[in-house]
Amino acid sequence: MAQVLLRDVTKRFGNVVAVNNISLDVKDREFIVLVGPSGCGKTTTLRMVAGLEEITEGDIYIGDMHVNNVPPKDRDIAMVFQNYALYPHMDVYNNMAFGLKLRKFPKAEIDNRVKHAARLLGIENLLDRKPRALSGGQRQRVAVGRAIVREPKVFLMDEPLSNLDAKLRVQMRAELSKLHSRLEATIIYVTHDQTEAMTMGDRIVVMKDGLIYQAGAPLDIYNNPDNMFVAGFIGSPAMNFIDAVLVKEGDTYIIDAKTFKVEIPAERAAKIEGIGKYVNKPIVFGIRPEDIEDAAIVAEDPRYQIVEADVDVTEPMGSEVYAYLSSGESTFISRLDAGTDAKPESKHKVGFNMTKIHLFDPDTENVVR
Repeated sequence: MAQVLLRDVTKRFGNVVAVNNISLDVKDREFIVLVGPSGCGKTTTLRMVAGLEEITEGDIYIGDMHVNNVPPKDRDIAMVFQNYALYPHMDVYNNMAFGLKLRKFPKAEIDNRVKHAARLLGIENLLDRKPRALSGGQRQRVAVGRAIVREPKVFLMDEPLSNLDAKLRVQMRAELSKLHSRLEATIIYVTHDQTEAMTMGDRIVVMKDGLIYQAGAPLDIYNNPDNMFVAGFIGSPAMNFIDAVLVKEGDTYIIDAKTFKVEIPAERAAKIEGIGKYVNKPIVFGIRPEDIEDAAIVAEDPRYQIVEADVDVTEPMGSEVYAYLSSGESTFISRLDAGTDAKPESKHKVGFNMTKIHLFDPDTENVVR
């Protein structure tokens, strides 16, 4: 079994707590993504699994082996780094074969493994080239190939696509996902890019300040964030947060944002068990940009509440337009159809899909469930 278990793991650098008492179960053959802003502790966590950083407290298991005091070379892992870390004086074949040669593998087996990995990655025609003759995407494939030939229990990948241009990143995301399916390998992948996390991982682990803020399937985290940090970090553009007061008129809950009011549908309110204790109190109203539509399109849809706002800026994106809107002190972004007539320095009516809203406690920043 290639499961990886972290139990109450902490890492301190002097007085700085980089990773703070986290526990995590990575299942056999799972593709799990550690995601978060710079300095959140995700790379340190990966390096502790690899054995490149000693843990301060806690325990790490790879398979059935307790690895706290096991050197990296004996952990049966392979790591892919951000900067590729290829040997410039060796051709692609020998870069991929080098680790196997150090372990005294038979020449025939080395040749078989290198050529098999090269076929998987589509780099058979590059085996005699030096790294300086390769593009960034080709170098990344070689770095992944060097890991594949090891046939490790666990692949550890530290922001391997961050040095590639946008188009190549999209291509390599798909390649790595296909590779995971073919190899049926356990992969722990670190990124600060929430798009990579959403599109590649079986599960996402969202980190901040050395803590795990939420872990779960990508769509579950997207649709059901536990707190404002996760809600704002996952999704592009980020979720809108609007300060408001929750009031109740009869059986209807209303979000009062001073310059506009919107009603919460009864079926949505019924799913928020703790909603009652926030009546007449401050609340943070969260709604994603894609859940704000042109009023002309959704005016007859009962799920939507119509709000008039000032258009501050528009950003045409081709298939859609990002409109930056404001109403009094409330500002929010909407993703509108490319044919919208929203124009800067004008007023525009939009509809909020109130079945997709989230409410957050302004003090704890946790979601109200």
